[in-house]
Amino acid sequence: MKLRTAARLLRNGQLAVLFGALRIANPFYEVSWLVSAARAGLLRRLAAGPATLATLAGEMTRESRDRDWLEKWLELGVRTGQLHQVGSTYSLRSRLARGLARPENDPILAILEEVATLHHRLVIETPQRLAAAERFTLADQDGVLIARSSPLVRPFLHEAIDEVVPRRGAMRLLEVGAGSATYIRYAAERNPDLRALGLELQPDVAEFANSNLRAWGLASRATVDKGDVRDRVAEPTFDLMTFHNNIYYFPVDERVALLRHALDFLAPGGRILLTTACSGGSPAAVALDIWSAGTERCGRLPAPDELVEQMKEAGFVEARHQSLIPGDRYYAFYGRKRA
Repeated sequence: MKLRTAARLLRNGQLAVLFGALRIANPFYEVSWLVSAARAGLLRRLAAGPATLATLAGEMTRESRDRDWLEKWLELGVRTGQLHQVGSTYSLRSRLARGLARPENDPILAILEEVATLHHRLVIETPQRLAAAERFTLADQDGVLIARSSPLVRPFLHEAIDEVVPRRGAMRLLEVGAGSATYIRYAAERNPDLRALGLELQPDVAEFANSNLRAWGLASRATVDKGDVRDRVAEPTFDLMTFHNNIYYFPVDERVALLRHALDFLAPGGRILLTTACSGGSPAAVALDIWSAGTERCGRLPAPDELVEQMKEAGFVEARHQSLIPGDRYYAFYGRKRA
């Protein structure tokens, strides 16, 4: 760039805007590439050892003419600092790429996939959808992906579950929105006398949950049915009812009725536990709020005091909230049915 051109761009402010735009664009490319590399199996492939372009082309392409295409995609991994290249040989460079290649970090990878796919769409499409009065639907969401990312808050939810699930004693649990069934698993392993029923709206997620329960050896004590709790006839046979990360799947003006219906599933003295992000949190939580406010038959995130008042209006006693994650607006809500 000639000095005269740089001076002109500097005077009209374009240079500062250009550098600022490029600076925030680079993380987008980094996240997108990491997600695609993980989905393609490249991260785990290179975690096992370096590989040449020829080897990767043999594994990842069908046509010889696409070798250049693959090479340019790999170059983006190099330019974003995720890959190391020596000649035609590639290896993982960044600590993040190596970490995401490890199976135990799949929940972290899943949240990156959410950002790169679902959250990206939410932010980009919202103005156009508002103008066209076209809301998102549950079909726009990848239920299995959401279930994969949920263990990120697992340690904090375990603390909340510990408050309501004793170590011993017969207990029946009804979990609404079972997801991967990971929280049913924790409750069942904490209390060997506990029996659980989960409800899940999406058939593929329900099957995912049941396959997990079978793998964990819990199928004789817990199962997940497909269905909407609002359509299920309530019988007061459960000692505990839980809603984890899903109160925003219900419209705000229907939540008191939902909670009254939940009360009817509980035996006298039975308890309810809800866990959820609340309004005003991190950018990721605000993206969730955009989704919940803009999706058909869902509703925005609650404020903590608002949800407590709704629980009281529905008939729960001893309703209260408790912060679970320091510095973030993520809460547990507790209530009890009168004995």
